[in-house]
Amino acid sequence: MPIFLSDRPVLRRDRLSALISALRPVATLCAPDDPQAALVLTETSLVLIARPRAAPEPDAVIAARLECAMPLAQVLHGSPDRLEVAKDDCPGLAALAHVMTTEAQANRCGSHHAVARLFETMLVLVLRRAIDASPPEPGLLSGLSHPRLHRALVAIHEAPARPWTIELLSAEAGMSRSRFMADFTDRIGTSPLAYVTQWRMGLAHVALKQGASVRDAARSVGYETAAGFRRAWLRHFGALTLAAAPTDDTAHPFT
Repeated sequence: MPIFLSDRPVLRRDRLSALISALRPVATLCAPDDPQAALVLTETSLVLIARPRAAPEPDAVIAARLECAMPLAQVLHGSPDRLEVAKDDCPGLAALAHVMTTEAQANRCGSHHAVARLFETMLVLVLRRAIDASPPEPGLLSGLSHPRLHRALVAIHEAPARPWTIELLSAEAGMSRSRFMADFTDRIGTSPLAYVTQWRMGLAHVALKQGASVRDAARSVGYETAAGFRRAWLRHFGALTLAAAPTDDTAHPFT
């Protein structure tokens, strides 16, 4: 039986897909007591540690370090250093944890790779759970939890090069200009256009680290000229040259 276009499910933009695509997380298994572990599975829960701590997570069973294209701690500014999801509160997590522990214990060919990829899937679950909980502190997760504001954030994440204005963003959110401005600043902790610039600089930082030219990096995030891009870069990084671009998390534009 032929499948007509109208019969296919409509793919809707969601709150996490564009963010995860930009972060490009790669998990690498590590010792359960590794203090640099970012994702830790215990007997009862999954823990995301956004900022490395001196002490390891207690009761860890399996753990992984997490490398992201943009520093997770800075992108998730305002969020707690530690996010935890109980297995009992998330049936999907319990199922994944069972597969993960089975793979780890079996230690068959490909198990190491499979467990690492499962950890990357679990990152989505813990972030989704945090959004559902409506974080009280200003930050990205708080903004993504807003029933309308998240539409503008998704639009920014999906199309950073678009010439965004307050009018366009408020229309994406389906809100009045004044309400959008107030809610965005309250939830995110910065103005809409400042966030647009921060997101663009984060993506440009990644592009430059991967060898893109200044001109190509500028165009990829919506700057028509390298000069305009350089001015924005200097405001955020405070570096005299693009060659002096910071490599540590603390100097990232999401500070």
